[in-house]
Amino acid sequence: MNSGISHPTSFSQQPISDSYEHFLTKSIKNCPKNLYEGQKPQNHQLSFSTSLGLTNSIEGISSKEPPMFFLLTDSHGKYFPPVLQATSYRIIVKPISGLQWINHYDKNLCTRSLLLSSSISSILSSCVGVLFLIGTNSIRNTSAPRIIEQLEDIIDLVRFNYDHLQSKADISITSVFPCHKTSKLFPSISSLSSNVNNYNILLEDLSIRKDFSMLHLPITVEHLNN
Repeated sequence: MNSGISHPTSFSQQPISDSYEHFLTKSIKNCPKNLYEGQKPQNHQLSFSTSLGLTNSIEGISSKEPPMFFLLTDSHGKYFPPVLQATSYRIIVKPISGLQWINHYDKNLCTRSLLLSSSISSILSSCVGVLFLIGTNSIRNTSAPRIIEQLEDIIDLVRFNYDHLQSKADISITSVFPCHKTSKLFPSISSLSSNVNNYNILLEDLSIRKDFSMLHLPITVEHLNN
């Protein structure tokens, strides 16, 4: 399992890493800090809102302890720093190369298994929102409808085990980026691209049905090739 420690970024790796960090952090920094939907805020509450959909009201939180979010990501996030820190929030980043939603052969590359592990459980128990940047390794080897079935189970698993992660704003999943790394199941770029597109459509439908947030990051093939 990747330790989550950042590594030096080469010239070819820098552009895409900057894109991810830009979209994640700028969304948080530029959002309004108090959205109570018409309700007057209480003194003991802190509302933390972002365009990522990571929105939560935290009772009794100290101003010295900003709300913590958890980003679980595959290799697309491996050049993020392990912690994104600001005065009003903190994001713990856990990148794992090869991570899939479900991996029947290696539990260390299986999101479902990791969510029940002691190391991840301790983080999830303390965070106010979780963002998953996962999917590329799954869409290369599994049909989109089957992945959506897996995801439905994972969403239920999170909500069953973590009582504070129940609302739409508490769980966010990114769309899958374009991928040209073909596989045995999808031997052509066209077939793989079709699976990617189908996955993103079905993921959006699932986000409505299961009431979680879907984050669209405008990453293109050109970004990935840089």
